[in-house]
Amino acid sequence: MTSTSLEFTIDARLSVPGVEVEVQTYRQPDPFEGCFDIGAHTLSMSLTPRPGYSRCCYLEADGRPGAWVEAGDIIFTPRGLRLMVLGRGGPEPYRRLRCTFATPAFEQVTGFAGEWSARQLLAGLGIDAPAIKRDLFRVVREVSESAPGRERVIEATAQIVLVDLARYLRHSPLPAPTPAQGSTLAAWQLRRIMNYVEGMIDHCPSVAQLARLCEIGPRHLARAFKASTGRTVGEYVREIRIMKAKSLLADTTLSQKEIAARLGFSGPSSFCAVFGKAVGATPKQYRDRHR
Repeated sequence: MTSTSLEFTIDARLSVPGVEVEVQTYRQPDPFEGCFDIGAHTLSMSLTPRPGYSRCCYLEADGRPGAWVEAGDIIFTPRGLRLMVLGRGGPEPYRRLRCTFATPAFEQVTGFAGEWSARQLLAGLGIDAPAIKRDLFRVVREVSESAPGRERVIEATAQIVLVDLARYLRHSPLPAPTPAQGSTLAAWQLRRIMNYVEGMIDHCPSVAQLARLCEIGPRHLARAFKASTGRTVGEYVREIRIMKAKSLLADTTLSQKEIAARLGFSGPSSFCAVFGKAVGATPKQYRDRHR
């Protein structure tokens, strides 16, 4: 696969010793598939909800995809690797903070010099560290405003972030064991499932239907989907139905009965129960809040 780039606008940018910081806005195509050559140590953080469902993996030396994981709100990608991304986009613009570190500064602060374990690479694709998130938001505020001394603040904060990142990568929990070859879904099978589920109208697809799309049996699909994505088929389908329900409630005047029918629920009461459990608000409350 050839390398892919996204067109984006830069809302704010500042370079200080050791790091370049940008706040970017872009729209992700739907569906989206890309392979990125990582040219520098990069730490990025979502500033708005992701435009769609995204999964990513690093490519092996022979070009084969490694273990797939869901993209987190904070992602670290080391230089010299290739990252493959599959997902869906959306009409809403997506904003992120992107910090690109100079190699000497990165290696001096973190102690990492190009040797990465599989555990560290996977941990970097979904960083869950409140301290890192807090400091990255501080960087966003400083780069977006013209306060005196912001260069020194960003430089110092970036070094603190690198120290915390190194600690996180060294001591993060071990990921789930890599499934044996053949027990995960191929990229084309994941694409077929995503295209079918996210384009569904008036029904809720069954595991048997999705298995036929992938040309495998239902049991094989259930095991392979869980191994590939970390979630069950049912969990994924519910997530997409709720995402579509939110969009229909916020952007259309369809009644709850019409939305329930369009998403394959048995009726408005079933739709309200599932939506309320997932969102913590009734469909009417959500619509009133987002119209």
